[in-house]
Amino acid sequence: MSDNEKEIVPLGHVVTASSIPDCEVAGPGRRFFMGGMALLIAGGGLGRAFAAQRFPPDHMIASDPFRPISHFTAQRGWMNDPCGPIFADGVYHLFYQWNPEAAIWDNMHWGHATSPDLVNWTYQPVALSPQRDGPDRDGVFTGDVVLDGDRAVAIYTGFRFNRMPPQIQCMAVSDRAMTHWRQHREPLLASGPDHLSIGGFRDPKLWREGQTWVMLVGSKIEGVGGVVFRYESVDLAKWTFIRVFYGPSDLHGGDDVLECPDFFDLGSCHALIFSINSVVHVVTGQYEHGHFTPARQDVLGYGGFYAARSFSDAHGRRTVFGWLPEKPWQAGEAAARGWSGVMSYPRVLIADKQGRVFSRIHPSMETLIGEEMFNGTLTRAVSVDGPQVRIRVQFPALSSGSIVFAHTDRYLHLDYDPLAAPGELSCNEDRAPLEKSSHAGLDIYVDGSVIEIYTSTGTALNARAYGNPSRPFTLSGTGCFADAACEINALLPATFRFAE
Repeated sequence: MSDNEKEIVPLGHVVTASSIPDCEVAGPGRRFFMGGMALLIAGGGLGRAFAAQRFPPDHMIASDPFRPISHFTAQRGWMNDPCGPIFADGVYHLFYQWNPEAAIWDNMHWGHATSPDLVNWTYQPVALSPQRDGPDRDGVFTGDVVLDGDRAVAIYTGFRFNRMPPQIQCMAVSDRAMTHWRQHREPLLASGPDHLSIGGFRDPKLWREGQTWVMLVGSKIEGVGGVVFRYESVDLAKWTFIRVFYGPSDLHGGDDVLECPDFFDLGSCHALIFSINSVVHVVTGQYEHGHFTPARQDVLGYGGFYAARSFSDAHGRRTVFGWLPEKPWQAGEAAARGWSGVMSYPRVLIADKQGRVFSRIHPSMETLIGEEMFNGTLTRAVSVDGPQVRIRVQFPALSSGSIVFAHTDRYLHLDYDPLAAPGELSCNEDRAPLEKSSHAGLDIYVDGSVIEIYTSTGTALNARAYGNPSRPFTLSGTGCFADAACEINALLPATFRFAE
């Protein structure tokens, strides 16, 4: 440990799950806008009551068998959306939605962590906090970070109860180290387009085209559908509404806003991603003179993967993080454990000539692969020291089959069904398409309660596991997996430290 780092300082006392009624714990929804939670929180009192909770001791949080050892998680509390991930001056910066006071959705700040390699992280001081009587008094929501000369600029959604509109865009400025931010006291955009009746106005995304800054903001036109707005600026301070960049969409969920819009060039096409109803969608097409012409739409990541945000890595590869929420029936237990929410492994996105987008685990994650524990076929059950492992399987995806990885129950239960067109892979509660093939492959990462599966067809599936984590584990295959070639490696821990 270097001189400018220190261990986690223990904080607080144990929170019991029984002290948090199920109806009052944030479930899978990213925002309180969904369902009755909107009324519950907006009614006052609930959020601040949650903020008074205290945490288990840090050694208990760190030793929780469901807590991943190589995925990024906040040191404690609730975490959701990645915000403005960026590579600057040789350092990766990850900002994220964070409640530092309790492991439930409330009191949103921007947490901040830095990394030299996307694997090992240093927790930095809180980047942005709600300002007393400021435009973000009741929450610092999702946004983006860009570099402008010798400064870094964050533009994000601020929230205030009992104000119309409740969501506005705010600005903060830092030097390029991004550890000392100055939040502006006045909003950057106090409302959406004057000529439109909108519901929801959030999650700005920025980039530069020549001398012009471009900002996308997710919204909904009342009675029409979800949209993405385009704004332009020459100085990041004064913004002009240009047009509806995308939409209206016929997708529905929550308040129908197209959340967390992002836009980037993938070579053969441009891609717009947005999130709605617990799904990240990707729309690809052509982009010319500020206009986007969509050609196809797909799902970007299956299972519990939401609020994805992208950046360009040190080698210019388009890379994305997404939020992996706890399952709703685990919300109370997660709050009691003192942490909730995980960041996905970084994924590299590529597109083919038809505009289909494929996901691959970022090559930096290869450093997490440890000693080989097994290399052979699944003709018989294999005993391994789980649950932190990487499993690679090659199998004929022509008939049905199952893989079970567990101690006494089904910690990971994976099925392949070729009859569910075009072929379906399921893991625990989550599913993804996997076309029939005589040579299919799965790259499975089991990290505490987090499961990430990358298929040979470029699809990614996330699942969660809350079974018995006791060791040893047994891996067995039936059906199309009975004679599958299988390689198992230990999954090594990443390092997570605090900066002074």
